[in-house]
Amino acid sequence: MLLNIIKVQGNSMLPELTHGDFVVVSKLYRTLNVGDMVVAEHSTYACIIKRITQISKVKGLLLSGDNKSSISSHQIGWVSKDDIWGKVRLKVKS
Repeated sequence: MLLNIIKVQGNSMLPELTHGDFVVVSKLYRTLNVGDMVVAEHSTYACIIKRITQISKVKGLLLSGDNKSSISSHQIGWVSKDDIWGKVRLKVKS
């Protein structure tokens, strides 16, 4: 599917997203930029919704939550672009 609807679980993206909100995620995007909100598959944390904080052609993407209580980008580590499910295009408040 080119578009997916995902329910937000947790508060790592407060204040932008709260537990129970929904996001529409598109697999169609030309570029990923610092500041973009993405959904990624992570080996430890499963499906995560985070914001891109750094981009490296060699290492991949560094992601973090908006909320200070979110797991840190160092805990997440570098994420391959292949593990990105898509870019968040729309937020639906619960």
